[in-house]
Amino acid sequence: MNEKRFVQLTLLITFLGFILRIFLLPSQPVALDDFWVAITAINYKESGQLGPTMWNHPELRNIIVYWSMKLLGSGVWGIKGWSFLFGTLTVPLMALVGRRIFRNGTIALIAALFWALDPLAIDFSRQAINDIYLAFFPLAAILCAYRFTDSRNPLWLIVAGVLFGFGLASKWSALFQIIPTGMLLVHVLRSGRANRASFAGKMLFLFASLVILPVTIYLITFFPWFGRGYSVAEWPALQKAMYRETKLHTGYQKTIVGDHKAYEWFILPVTYQDIFFNKQEEGEARHVPTFEENAVILLVVTNPLVWLLVLPAVGRAAYRGIRERDEGLCYLSALFLLSYLPLAAVHRPIWVNTALAVLPYALMAVAWFVWDILRNISARRRIVAVYLAVVVVLAVPQYVLVIGKGFSIPYVREYLMEKYSHDENPQR
Repeated sequence: MNEKRFVQLTLLITFLGFILRIFLLPSQPVALDDFWVAITAINYKESGQLGPTMWNHPELRNIIVYWSMKLLGSGVWGIKGWSFLFGTLTVPLMALVGRRIFRNGTIALIAALFWALDPLAIDFSRQAINDIYLAFFPLAAILCAYRFTDSRNPLWLIVAGVLFGFGLASKWSALFQIIPTGMLLVHVLRSGRANRASFAGKMLFLFASLVILPVTIYLITFFPWFGRGYSVAEWPALQKAMYRETKLHTGYQKTIVGDHKAYEWFILPVTYQDIFFNKQEEGEARHVPTFEENAVILLVVTNPLVWLLVLPAVGRAAYRGIRERDEGLCYLSALFLLSYLPLAAVHRPIWVNTALAVLPYALMAVAWFVWDILRNISARRRIVAVYLAVVVVLAVPQYVLVIGKGFSIPYVREYLMEKYSHDENPQR
């Protein structure tokens, strides 16, 4: 595939992702999480207080959402604008990073299409909660790290460190992408011809870029908290409290519903739902609204044609990568395994939204898998085209559910009414 064709198709898929993320977004009712994000941002920036939502996670979201509310107001774009932007820009990042890993534009574009259509990625591009940051910042940092390996321009490595710092300041899971990226860069720098002193200098610069710089950015995001009068000596105690809540999630033990076992993500079709209720406007007819009239259900149903191929794809990629010493496949496998296994191994609830930290590498692996497994078949392109067509067709009803219009689908309406109308605790 030539460069012009790749760019054209990347822009087309990005436009598709843009449309799916913006369609009816201004009219989507505000979820409780959206409201809490706005309140938390104001609390943090104006008084250094943590909470009410996600107090146990780092603070970048609160800072940038506060800025966007100051610029754009406290409406849809002020609160959700960053998620929408990052979720959309992740589409071309999937194409660019995928092409660099596989050195194949077709595989990269398939991965970008998967992301553009994925219900979970669409849902959290339309919400204020910052889980979509977990895909965008590490992918952007990985792209810059690759630019460094290709050009040896140190500025690219500094930018990668800044982006990893933003990822770390969003959630700690960015650490799981920093580690394999650092290992890749050590391998690349070691393979070049250099004397011992030169190599030591490169390692020091790498350490400064991927460790010191991200940690410094992470620390800076706590300045509003320090502004309340806390000292640096008290900061480790805060980190310990944040870690304890993140590890145990004691604050959620009474509201555990829905799919919350990470080891099931790629074994069973899993769901994520947000259910909230519309406010009755003054002047409307006085009657008791039905559940269908009063409720909005944002329901993510993962695409089984993609998600259930993840583990076979990663297994094949890891095997082929080690056997053939393929740098890209080994790196992708490490990104997935280091991001996923810590989540799958813990016992506390981990809802499906956290899968966004793993999903880019899972989708890349599946894109490579469906292309590579048919490499000896002459009709490969046609078979893959049919497979992608089925994925797209299945994405249509999934999308209707994601944007809260499930009641408009026959049979699905009855399912939603039966499943959720009597739910005493419908959140998530």
